[in-house]
Amino acid sequence: MWNHSRSLTLSLFCTRLFLGLLGVVLCTAPFLVNWYLGMRPAMRPVHIPIVATVYLCCIPAAILLFSLHRLLRRIRSGKVFTEENIRLLRMISWCCFAAGMITLTSGFFYLPFLLVAIACSFFGLILRVIKNVFEQALEIKQENDFTI
Repeated sequence: MWNHSRSLTLSLFCTRLFLGLLGVVLCTAPFLVNWYLGMRPAMRPVHIPIVATVYLCCIPAAILLFSLHRLLRRIRSGKVFTEENIRLLRMISWCCFAAGMITLTSGFFYLPFLLVAIACSFFGLILRVIKNVFEQALEIKQENDFTI
C-alpha cells in the first residue's frame, strides 16, 4: 500500500539519484556536450560556452539537491512547518533563479538555454509561493500553540 512514508522514501531516493547523476555530469560534461553537439562544424564555437554553462549550473543544482535532501529528512522526522524548512525552501527557490540567470545569459550564444531559463524561473516562482504558504502555516501554528 502506498503511504506518506513510502512517498518520502521515494523522494529521498530520487534526490540521492540526482546527486549521483550530478556527479556524473561534473565528471563528463565536456564529453556529454561533445556528444550532444555531434560533429556539426557550425556548433564548434559554442562548445566551451555550453560546457561552462553546465559547470556553472552545477553549483546551484548541488546546493538545491542538498537543501532538498535536508528538507525531506526534516519532514520525515515530523518537523514540517519550521523556520528551518522555510529557509531551505527559500534557498531552493534562489537556486532555481540562479540557474535561470545563468541560462538566460547563456541564451545569447545558444538559444535553447532561454527555454531552460524560463523553466528555472517558473519553478523558482512556484517554490516562492510554497515558501509563503509555509510561512503563513508557521504563523498559524505558532498562534495556535499559544492558545489555551
